[in-house]
Amino acid sequence: MNNLITLKNNNLKANATLNQSWFKIKHVDNEQFFSNELAKVCAKNQQQNRWILCVDGDETSLQSLAQTVDKSKILRVNGQHQPIAFDKIARTLLKGNCSTVILCDHDFSERQLMMLQSCAKQGNTECIVVNKKQDQLH
Repeated sequence: MNNLITLKNNNLKANATLNQSWFKIKHVDNEQFFSNELAKVCAKNQQQNRWILCVDGDETSLQSLAQTVDKSKILRVNGQHQPIAFDKIARTLLKGNCSTVILCDHDFSERQLMMLQSCAKQGNTECIVVNKKQDQLH
């Protein structure tokens, strides 16, 4: 699988800018993001009658999202006990069975982000990496 992803990404430059139409990174500090902005994206993409996959999203966030989109098309994968392997995420994007893949609180390298962007484009799947801002103590 790694060879497949590497072959498909040979044309990417390490310092290339991520294509924002297929791939977005969002830094959020409240649950409003899930019930507002992300819900709009998912509702728009759900017209394609494909799955919405949320990887490592917490229950509150998913409940906010499920209030505005078809719950029967939302899949949740939780890597709490066993982290989800990067190559499985990339493979899911390549297959194109999902309209949207939401990756919550993952720490990807720049190279991995570039690979996710390429896989999302090839699989015609919108990929959104959501990183929740942590409260900082002063």
